[in-house]
Amino acid sequence: MQDAKGITRELTFLTRRTGEDELTLLSRALQLGLSTLFTRTAEQSFIDGEISREEAVSILTERRVQEIEYAKQALTQDIARGFNR
Repeated sequence: MQDAKGITRELTFLTRRTGEDELTLLSRALQLGLSTLFTRTAEQSFIDGEISREEAVSILTERRVQEIEYAKQALTQDIARGFNR
């Protein structure tokens, strides 16, 4: 978590570089942050089996769900190979 100085520094940099006012930038930052948290939570919920594949696809896209499924399968196979050694 950043302290107030870090946030102020970043906000000052952004206002100078973009020409946008602080309120607009803070609003965009909140939107981006919430969107990121929403996506990460949906991904983890799918991985944990807390939401269905259908719901995950509606939130994340088919491609992202396929990527997660592939990663889960690869991890499971790696673990199985590790135990068989």
